[in-house]
Amino acid sequence: MASPPPISATSALIGAMVRITVVVVVVGGMLIAGLTWWTTDRERRLRAEIAAIETRMVAEIARRDAAIERLGRDRRIARLEVVERLEDPDGEGPTTGLLFIELDDEGREIARREMSVPGEVIYVDAWTARFPAESVASADDPFRDRTLVLLRRIYSDRMPPREGIPIDTPGGVPDGYAASDEARFEQAIWKRFWTLATDPEAAQAAGIRVAQGEAVYKPMRPGDSYELRVEAAGGMTLVPVPTQANAMSRDP
Repeated sequence: MASPPPISATSALIGAMVRITVVVVVVGGMLIAGLTWWTTDRERRLRAEIAAIETRMVAEIARRDAAIERLGRDRRIARLEVVERLEDPDGEGPTTGLLFIELDDEGREIARREMSVPGEVIYVDAWTARFPAESVASADDPFRDRTLVLLRRIYSDRMPPREGIPIDTPGGVPDGYAASDEARFEQAIWKRFWTLATDPEAAQAAGIRVAQGEAVYKPMRPGDSYELRVEAAGGMTLVPVPTQANAMSRDP
């Protein structure tokens, strides 16, 4: 009959098992704690990355929307009102009486003049300098963020352009412009306008997409009123306005 193991051996075995259990618990706890920390830290970093991506997306969408808005905007530069039409008793055609009101960037009146033009199809002639769409969209350069216009003359279907009624002087500073950096920038363009219009290298060096003369025109009747507008990245438009706005604009 086998004798039982000595008590000291049993105690040693139990002690070893306890130590192993403690080691397993401690190591397991450390592993669980480490895994929990890693998971929590990873989640925190993922949340931070997602938040950063969302912030960049919001900023990018805002920049895109602002660029679209800048490309799509236009501004008023003048109003044209048809005051009267006088018929020629000799049958040579009517004469149209006009009120031309020049406006500043805020839409405020800066000059007005009355004129009589033979005929009924009225032309507004101007020089325009257009800049690349990227410059207009970004607005990084405040001098190149919109089409520039120098109003030159008004004529008609019965008045040759060379005999048209002048509005602004080429190379000069139009009414309402101060001697600012912007005015000097525009003045430099008008002084060498035809070079910029015909020399691609000169236009590119000046950051101009296209420089050209252009005219807008429509048949006009007494009581008609039009706004002369300029698109930020495009050219001029002549837009009819309601009769009520026409009547209000005649007040000095």
